[in-house]
Amino acid sequence: MERDIVLNGVHIGEHSFEPEKIIDEIYERCVKPGLNFVTIRTREEIVPQHYFIEWAKYMAEHKIYFVFLYTIQHVAAGNDSQFTPETVAEMKRIAGEYFIGDMIGETGSSFACKFPGYYKNKTGKRNGDSHVILKKRESMKEAHDDYVKGVSKFIEIDKALGMPDVVSVEATGLNKYNAEAGVTIPMLELMCGSPDVLVSSLRGVARAIDSKLWGTYVAHEWYGGMRHTDTLKRKRLELAYKYAYLAGTNAFCLESGDECIESYGHTFGIDSEICEDYRKVLVDTMNYIREDFRPKGGPKVKVAFVSGLHDAWGGWGGSSVWNAFNQEAWGHNEAEHSWRIVKEIGTKRTWEDIANYGDMDLSAYPAYGMYDIVPIEAPVECLAKYDYLIFLGWNSMTDENMDKLTQYVSGGGKLLMSAAHLNCTEERGGKLELPSAEKLEKLFGVKYTGEVVRTNDGVKIRYEALNEDVLYPGTKNFICDPIYSEGYVDYAKFELCGAYETAFVSESFLNDPSDLPAIVENKIGDGIATLVTSTNYPGHPALYPLYRALVREMITASARACDVKVIGSDRLRWSVYEGDKLYLLNTDYDLPITVKIIYKNKEQLVNLDSLELKSIQL
Repeated sequence: MERDIVLNGVHIGEHSFEPEKIIDEIYERCVKPGLNFVTIRTREEIVPQHYFIEWAKYMAEHKIYFVFLYTIQHVAAGNDSQFTPETVAEMKRIAGEYFIGDMIGETGSSFACKFPGYYKNKTGKRNGDSHVILKKRESMKEAHDDYVKGVSKFIEIDKALGMPDVVSVEATGLNKYNAEAGVTIPMLELMCGSPDVLVSSLRGVARAIDSKLWGTYVAHEWYGGMRHTDTLKRKRLELAYKYAYLAGTNAFCLESGDECIESYGHTFGIDSEICEDYRKVLVDTMNYIREDFRPKGGPKVKVAFVSGLHDAWGGWGGSSVWNAFNQEAWGHNEAEHSWRIVKEIGTKRTWEDIANYGDMDLSAYPAYGMYDIVPIEAPVECLAKYDYLIFLGWNSMTDENMDKLTQYVSGGGKLLMSAAHLNCTEERGGKLELPSAEKLEKLFGVKYTGEVVRTNDGVKIRYEALNEDVLYPGTKNFICDPIYSEGYVDYAKFELCGAYETAFVSESFLNDPSDLPAIVENKIGDGIATLVTSTNYPGHPALYPLYRALVREMITASARACDVKVIGSDRLRWSVYEGDKLYLLNTDYDLPITVKIIYKNKEQLVNLDSLELKSIQL
């Protein structure tokens, strides 16, 4: 079994950048503490080329992997980059595999999430505006294309220079668009948003493009809390490293904090207790990496949420999609709010929840503890690795993706989506445009009547679903209260052409089936496609409770079928690697937890102290 490569190091240039002192800084902050990775961030002034050569020699001699940042986005007027092709070629010759490439920074947050003017400097010019067009958007596709076109200009410069790889450090879940533009190594900035969500998105993109490396850029000075002296912020730094390692990160880079902190109106020097804590986390992480054998390939994952075509929800940094702050229809709405369901993964259902079944509560985690967020653009071979695909946010459906999803289900996959995800429109608030009757019938076994019914009735779910692995809250005779009635919902009316009616809309306690299906299932080959017939996205407050229940049950079904079952506090995070290597992390700041592991019909209890990361060979 092959061991995973894991890099851990620091960022040079956050608070000061003096080319003649860089080697000394690399020695003090990287070589001396035994780290093996460096990011060098340049400024606008052009760096004399001989420095790059000297740095590359020093890195290669000390076996330190390195990458550069902002060499294109922040460069003196009249220049495309800090580098010449000759310098890049010489660094490649000197350093070989240790020279990873060039990094573009935070394009998703800057050009798809932030208010115009967010990064204005003294001249009133916004960094990078020469490469990215900000304008009123006509369609989601236009905004998507403009973004990719803008980011591609950075990448074209790097490719012309001969960079070994183009890396992105992204603060949002929009790495998939950077990959579309040509990025080959995606990285994520922690802790701008939820690590559970954004690391899952990073991992999903890395797997979709088969990236050889993917990493975590830890910007804890600026994120993870605004009160530097707060003990919980310092604990959060430790958890960020441990969670990212458990989740599969191959490269760690601490942006700052080990040498000084200069933010939020505070200044702490290298001898401060806070900076000492940052350095301790760095060294402790490196020691853990050296001692631990983490199998290559990342954690096992069987459940994936799909980031749909043109979806611009980034998980952090703004309240409008694609920077369209001058268009109210582009503000975060039910499509983007659908992603809130993902934030509930890792939390157990409450004790009164009628949709929690079995002799043990497995509701917190999917199979093997992890989920991915995978782009719809991923090849079907990538999607086929997941047992479940679940749609949440915006999607503009295409014939190509209908065919891809049909192929996925035919191969044994289980798919969940709403009629909103079938909408082909590329306009915010656009009219309902469903795929062709032929493709609808093939994937879901239904025919659209052309009618949309608006109702605040609840639903009744059948006791037996077509997907035998799931246990929905249903009865055998339908004499029961309709459930999940939370307000008005729009349902597309479908005729069944081979589909199985799993639930119907109802307002009656009696067995009085309506002619309005709420959930249908269709078996294709070895798989099952499940459709919630609402034209609302799952983030609609009246649809959310129903859709969330379906998502949670599919996650729990995957856990029931898994050969490893882990039960514990919902502060627990866990993952499994090839060779049955299990990682457990207690994210509780204060209390120890007890974890029950069930593997091959044998039970084991494991105690975890607060913040403890533990690996177990099953």
